[in-house]
Amino acid sequence: MPAEFYLSLYWWILLLSAFAAASVPALLKQFRPLLLLPSAIIWIAATVAMNSMYTPAAALTGGGLSLLWGLFLLLLSLFFSGLREMTKKRYRGL
Repeated sequence: MPAEFYLSLYWWILLLSAFAAASVPALLKQFRPLLLLPSAIIWIAATVAMNSMYTPAAALTGGGLSLLWGLFLLLLSLFFSGLREMTKKRYRGL
């Protein structure tokens, strides 16, 4: 029997808000705690709402997926910023 929270529209809305909150650090150029604090609060609120409205399994699923997405975006942005830096250093002397 599949988990019932997958069928709920509100769980998907909470999941998307958790995904958006986890994506914010990848979009920032500098990690300032004041800028990361609202993102962390939104992510925690979405995860707690999943836990209180549904089950802890729903919160673990939504929180885990959104954290993996945020980590993937962060690594992707670090990779591309590193490529940009390498090209700037390579062609600086020409």
